[in-house]
This record gives sequence, C-alpha cells and structure tokens, in this order.
Amino acid sequence: MIEFNLFLIDHWYYSLPLFLFLVLWWRTESRRGGKRISTGELTTLVNKENAKILDVRPKDEFEKGTITNSINIPYQDIDSRYEELLAFKETPIVLVCALGRNAGLTGEKLSKKGFTNLTVLKGGISSWQQDNMPLVKP
Repeated sequence: MIEFNLFLIDHWYYSLPLFLFLVLWWRTESRRGGKRISTGELTTLVNKENAKILDVRPKDEFEKGTITNSINIPYQDIDSRYEELLAFKETPIVLVCALGRNAGLTGEKLSKKGFTNLTVLKGGISSWQQDNMPLVKP
C-alpha cells in the first residue's frame, strides 16, 4: 500500500486527472434520474403530494413484495410502456428498484420523454426493507 501511495505522489500528473474523473463520475451517477430521497421522504411525498411509486424491478421480484400502491413497469419495458404513466406526467413519481441503479436509468429515460417531477428512492427496495418498512404482495 505504501508503494501505491508513493506512486500516486510521484506521478501526480496521472493521479490528479484520475481523481477528478472519479469524483465527476460519482457525482453524475448520484444525480442520474432525479433527486435521491430517503424512505421517510418517500412516505411524506406519497402522503402529502399523492406521489406515484414506479417499481422498475422485474415482475417476479415485484410479486415477492413491493411498496403499497406501486405500479410495476420493469426497466427493460419502460421504452414501450411509458404511455401508461402519461396520466401522471405532472404528478411526483418516485422510482424504485432493487438498489437504486436501474431507477436512475429509468429516470433518465422518462426525463427525455418530458417527465419532470422524478425522484429516486436512495438504496432502492433494500433500504426500504432495512428501515423495517412494510412490503405488500400485489
């Protein structure tokens, strides 16, 4: 490990661009598809602003348990089924997947289709379960 640190210091002209690239990449990934919200913020958004929850996990995962009143459109099908969401274009939509990655990618796709009020559950359904929040079977 010491050799690695010495290499980074001795070759700062390689290290600095790499570090900047990693910071910018992480920043872009963390903002992809909309603002990240916690489970508490999700419940507030649903209760106070009547937000819709879009679960983008595959159907078999969705059927094992989901957040109450979630709509399931798997990530792979979002391009062909986004019309189902047009009625909610002005409504806040919270995107949920297993860990948060596919939800962010779905948010990017929906943004290109004109959806503006998108948020992503930080940590996905995993964080929902870790916070001991209830799951229902559809």
